Amino acid sequence: MDILVRNLLANPDITNLIITGNDLSKSGIVLKDFFEKGFERGKTEVTGKPVWRVKSTYPGYIELDIPESALNQLRETINVTWVENIEKFDFSKLIKPEKRREKMVFEKKEEEIKKYHGEDAVYVVRHEKVAGVWLKILDTILKYGYKSRTHYDDEQKEILNLVSVITNEDPNNFHVPEFLPCSKEQIENYIPKVTTDYKEEGITYTYGSRMRSWFGKDQVKEAVAKLVRELNSRAVVINLWDSTQDLTIGGSPCINHIWLRVREDRLYMTVTIRSNDMFEAYPENAFGMRALQEVIRKELISELKKKGTEKNIKLGSLIINSQSAHIYDDCFYNAQKIVKEHLPKYTKLPGEDLDPRGSFVIETADGKIKIEHISPTNEVLGVYEGETALELRDILISENLFGNPAHALYLGTELMKAEIALKNGLEYEQDGPLRLEKQTETTQTKEPGTQSEPVIQSESLSQGTSKGFQTKIVTYINAGGREIKSVSMQKKEDDFERILRSAGLCRIFN
Repeated sequence: MDILVRNLLANPDITNLIITGNDLSKSGIVLKDFFEKGFERGKTEVTGKPVWRVKSTYPGYIELDIPESALNQLRETINVTWVENIEKFDFSKLIKPEKRREKMVFEKKEEEIKKYHGEDAVYVVRHEKVAGVWLKILDTILKYGYKSRTHYDDEQKEILNLVSVITNEDPNNFHVPEFLPCSKEQIENYIPKVTTDYKEEGITYTYGSRMRSWFGKDQVKEAVAKLVRELNSRAVVINLWDSTQDLTIGGSPCINHIWLRVREDRLYMTVTIRSNDMFEAYPENAFGMRALQEVIRKELISELKKKGTEKNIKLGSLIINSQSAHIYDDCFYNAQKIVKEHLPKYTKLPGEDLDPRGSFVIETADGKIKIEHISPTNEVLGVYEGETALELRDILISENLFGNPAHALYLGTELMKAEIALKNGLEYEQDGPLRLEKQTETTQTKEPGTQSEPVIQSESLSQGTSKGFQTKIVTYINAGGREIKSVSMQKKEDDFERILRSAGLCRIFN
């Protein structure tokens, strides 16, 4: 809406607008409402940014740098006509408005975005949910996307071949948080256009019709039949691109190719999208494709059963390769704000986000650091030894054993801790604090009903926690050298006192 208004203000010769075609996005209604009902000060629904808001049932926003007087002048100098069938419309009936306007240019202010440098092409993001993947996608494109102009002459940030992997989105109970650009109702309305031979007057095709009838056959049913005949086939492809016309006409489908693969009784689906608006369109696309994956899974189970084969086929990952993964410049601000507010809640720490390539057990013995690489099924995949963290770092990198950066960073800190322990004759415990030799004598305040005895406090190194504050593991030892209790010093002093009291240690003063 904002870009269109700026263009109209800069082109005073435009006196009539015709709105036609199927208005799936409701942008036509918003445009008509702007001219007929007007606008008012308001905020965007997702980020709360102050804007001019169109008085409409559907959201439409204009930046506040365009004066109210200019917008009102625009409304008075353009006539809007809604046309159901453009082919039958009589253009001679168009009436020019009585008033004229002068040329007014309002350059759109570019959102300030830090410029990062990264790979030239191909990024991979993973999450259990569409919402989590979407947040990671926005963050990745805002940081590493290449800034360029589009054929619409606006700016974008783009990554070539951004691969997103959605591992555990329940198609029968989609996770749709409020910050997504689509609601549950919109998703429910969209799904039939992907999963069925959906046709609507004024629309040349839908993704569903391209798959179900465009080429004179139902490719979804044929794909299921192929899997029934050959469950391990790697040749199950659904094609949406019509090579006889899509290179020469406008409006060719963005989703081009779907590949199905069953492995270990899980149905995986890979979707190729040639051009993908990752801010506005990606979530709806992803939910629609996940719904289609579920439809195919159910049909496959049913058809196998008819052939006498009982198979509990489950859903595997949904993989989407967005060949041109882009965000338009008018979405930069909203994308940044959404990422800042919501991405931390969808980002797991190393201990929470298990590496599918396995884990590592670290110990020190005989003057060396020893690492065992353990598979997710608890098998020992390899054993590595070295005297320094640097030596083992190089070995592990060359072996290509890390599935995510967080795991690699975690292992780096543990290896350094093991090396420090080894060189200083200290005890090393994986995931535990590095215990120092220094011990300081303290006294214990007498609590009513308890015995008072001298206590030695031995502090560990501080460890960062997921809440962003420091935690200390403090071990209390009595005068006879017997360990009484290890407790964590929490963020708040009263939390620390509560833990000490519950441990029967009263209050310790240094």
